[in-house]
Amino acid sequence: MTYGWVRSTYAALRNLFNHNLNIVVAGSNRIGMCQFSRYKNEFINTPSQFEQPIEYIENILHAVVQKNVSMIIPSHDETELFAKNRSKFPSELVLPISSYDLLVKCNNKAFIQNYAQSIGISTPRLIEWDNVEQLQNSLKENSQKYVIRLRRSNSAKGVFYPNTHDDAVTQINALIKKYDLKPDRYPIVQEYVKGEGWGVSCLYWEGELIASFTHRRLLEKTESGGTSTLREHQPNPIIEEMAHKLLSSLNYHGLAMVEFKYCPESKQAWLIEVNPRLWGSIHLAISAGVEFPYLLYLAATEGPQAAKKYHSKAKIKYPWRSRWYLGDCILAVEKFQKGKISEACKLLLPGKTDTYDDINFRDPGAFIGEIAHYLNQLIIKRNLNPAEEGTLG
Repeated sequence: MTYGWVRSTYAALRNLFNHNLNIVVAGSNRIGMCQFSRYKNEFINTPSQFEQPIEYIENILHAVVQKNVSMIIPSHDETELFAKNRSKFPSELVLPISSYDLLVKCNNKAFIQNYAQSIGISTPRLIEWDNVEQLQNSLKENSQKYVIRLRRSNSAKGVFYPNTHDDAVTQINALIKKYDLKPDRYPIVQEYVKGEGWGVSCLYWEGELIASFTHRRLLEKTESGGTSTLREHQPNPIIEEMAHKLLSSLNYHGLAMVEFKYCPESKQAWLIEVNPRLWGSIHLAISAGVEFPYLLYLAATEGPQAAKKYHSKAKIKYPWRSRWYLGDCILAVEKFQKGKISEACKLLLPGKTDTYDDINFRDPGAFIGEIAHYLNQLIIKRNLNPAEEGTLG
């Protein structure tokens, strides 16, 4: 498994360890959750996949041969890099992800929005523009609020909420300059839609649905949205039908989470984006009984029918909540800084959940590693939530 410091990789490690599988974890950070976990067999330090992609792939390839690795589960944006370099790995190595071309499309928010609309799935209205002057004129013709999104972004990073049309144009110009964006990579501008944050997580195998899980976000790490710190399992047939229609139409292969905004009063939903990889809240699904990592392993090693058979016997917990405690602590710091003392103190209290993403008393090293990673980022980058080079643009 790669990108070992994050919760998503740790959740998968924990799940696969419970099925007696031997896991080698790789990553460019020596400090993190899997690095400090007792569940891993070994940790391999690699170059950065963003800053040194060629060296990164060579390092992983060496580890595959040396450690006799039979399967790689990428965790984050390196999924696309593995797909691009698939031919360099032994033919017998299992890499259960979609093609490079499809992953590039799924990671491009503009493509997903346009494709979803073409097959009858609702999305927030897109503003079509080729230059800033055209955008400015289009915005003046409408009075709605808008959202600016980089075509490639991570969590709430790369998403902006301008207060006025002039703010939007200023923000667009700044982003084009900062990331040296060419016209085909200009940020997308969408109408702001008000609703709850929902996600439909899926495992597909060569276009066939193996398992699905739906959750609603109850609290997010940043006030503008993004990564959830508290969420609950709650079925929603409306968005589930939309997610399955999209991924089936794409002939998707592997794990993905489709994000939506949903208005419970009007029963209207809008597709926001696709995360074609492991997702941050995956522990909720695993702990509730939908073991996505192990199902992926079964589909890859024994076939999709074996994964379906195992999943059919699962007892899915509902209602069920999971909480990212350190995320709440980070949100509490923001509340303290804004003078919201009472709200901050409430965030630090334990409870309100059935399980934690990061607190595991059988494996305390993982939580220590997570805290150490964020403190290290704070010391080095003066930021508890920095954007890594190569994840935005």
